[in-house]
Amino acid sequence: MPDVRSAVHIPEVHIPEEDLELYVRGRLDSERTPPVEQHLLECNICQECLVVCLGQQVAVRLVQRTKPGSAQKRSEPRFSAEGEAIVQALHPLSMERHKVRVVNVSKNGFGILSPKSILPGTIVQIRIKDTVELGNVRYCSAPGEDGFKIGLRMHDEG
Repeated sequence: MPDVRSAVHIPEVHIPEEDLELYVRGRLDSERTPPVEQHLLECNICQECLVVCLGQQVAVRLVQRTKPGSAQKRSEPRFSAEGEAIVQALHPLSMERHKVRVVNVSKNGFGILSPKSILPGTIVQIRIKDTVELGNVRYCSAPGEDGFKIGLRMHDEG
């Protein structure tokens, strides 16, 4: 007898865009987060939606705010800081989160020390205590004794 399951196409259920946005912002209900992450690991369509739809929106806003010729000049002062945060790369999508050390802050960014490098241009989610923010990696220097020095430009939701 032939396998009936192979003849019947069962439509795959994808994550609604609203849930993806809540997930990226760290506001998805804690009981719904593990199934969403599991689905993202297995579903190329939802990975693409997360990275392309949400990632490009953040990247476009960040590019619009960047002034020509200001790549090496800071637009605001940085202040020393100490603390821990959790970073997750969203573009390209990674379920891996790792602890980083915050070393300085400014009005629109963070300087962090990370055990792993993150390519410039990568969109990241950073969690500091109960706060979740989206940012864009501006630079990542060669590893030193304390790890990679990474500059993050934060995305404002306005």
